[in-house]
Amino acid sequence: MESKRVDVLLRRPLRQLTPEELASYSASAFLTAGDVDDYLYFLPRIMEITISELGWWPDFEVTGRAIRDSTPEKWQPEQRQALTELFEEVIEELLREEDSGYAIDGWICGIAHANWDVRPFLQRIEKSPGHVISYCEMNVLALGRRELENHFWERKLEGYAHVLAWFASPSVRGMTMAVREVNLDDKTRTEGAKMEVG
Repeated sequence: MESKRVDVLLRRPLRQLTPEELASYSASAFLTAGDVDDYLYFLPRIMEITISELGWWPDFEVTGRAIRDSTPEKWQPEQRQALTELFEEVIEELLREEDSGYAIDGWICGIAHANWDVRPFLQRIEKSPGHVISYCEMNVLALGRRELENHFWERKLEGYAHVLAWFASPSVRGMTMAVREVNLDDKTRTEGAKMEVG
């Protein structure tokens, strides 16, 4: 996005910016145009659209990267607190929905990309066994390889190790054992079938 296009957006009232108008900027923030002050101006609207517009691009994992690039460790404490509280509200809302494992997976990955500590959010998810199972189902194949399924993950992120450790913890393993065993049985049957064909 060109700098003059960002200037046009900055002249518009924030709440009037449409998802279509912000999509290009949000997906390329800091890559082609704009600075930290610009991004922090747009961020409340970006987050609002991310939450309210299902299927909007960029996914939150991309936004998480941009948040990290805005050096949140230098933000005002009230700015960090506001975003933390928003993350908490999002996770709580997802825990009120059924079969939200896919969305939980994306938000935890995005929170990690933003350089926020994912552990408090994982602790909250752990209080809802059904959602733990749903989240595990999104990752069960990769967990067998000590990996996470979401292709936005980067191994260098602290959150990556925290999520793997959480899935490996005794309490979470106990909740998800049935899911893991079904996957193991399916894998065994598949490998057996391949051997028979061979």
